[in-house]
Amino acid sequence: MKARIGEAPRVRSLLCSQNHRQLDQKRSFLTKMIYRASQNVMPNISQTEQVALHCGTIGFDREIFTGSPSLAGLVEKYSPVLTAEESRFLDVEVSHLCSLINDHDVVTQKDFTREAWDYMRDAGFFAMKIPKEWGGKGFSTHAVSQVLCKLATHCFDANATVAVPNSLGPGELLARYGTPEQQEYFLPRLADGTLIPCFGLTGPHSGSDATSLIGSNGVVEERDGVLGVNATFKKRYITLAPVAGVVGIGFDLKDPHNLLEGDGEEGFTVALLERGHPGL
Repeated sequence: MKARIGEAPRVRSLLCSQNHRQLDQKRSFLTKMIYRASQNVMPNISQTEQVALHCGTIGFDREIFTGSPSLAGLVEKYSPVLTAEESRFLDVEVSHLCSLINDHDVVTQKDFTREAWDYMRDAGFFAMKIPKEWGGKGFSTHAVSQVLCKLATHCFDANATVAVPNSLGPGELLARYGTPEQQEYFLPRLADGTLIPCFGLTGPHSGSDATSLIGSNGVVEERDGVLGVNATFKKRYITLAPVAGVVGIGFDLKDPHNLLEGDGEEGFTVALLERGHPGL
């Protein structure tokens, strides 16, 4: 290529453009090749993950994926503040519970004292997410998080014991989606600690993936005009199971004879069974 001195910048610009195009072509080729290879290695998205991806709303995670998240926007949108009642509970009740628990004794004896159990029930530690109209505390998620953080600094077992009824327990779900009969029966008993809940999801051959419940099955049946579920399951590693009064059993429900008639669906289902239920 021949060029006069005055044309040198234009020539360099053309050469740079050609180099960039070649580099983009190589990058595109490598990216596609790596993507195709990874498709054969990466597992498929499970049904549980698909449901999770389509649930909820978009929050600060959108900012993160832009590559330039605005922390100022995060502070403006989310300003968690404890109410006076929540602050007092954290300072008084939580501090008192910590004084009742010796972490070494809990680990060696594998249990809390009767005084600690009674105080957790009476002070409402198992009812922080249950609305006040049902006898609960009606605390915010931020308040529950602060309580759990403080308990964890003193005794992790206390943290886990309080966390399960306020997260995996059925209280909040019943308050939002339960029938009036379910709410009237369970919520007051969960709020005052008469029923301590646990969540039976993990089994011998499956973990916390709600759509991989190997060996946990239920079939819709009708007996003497009453519609019900015949369930078969094995569970293990269930936190609070030894002391729970009600168990949320997760299983895969089938309705081969269409007895539900559209009032409900097949798939992951939770049944609330009280301790002493026949067959449990």
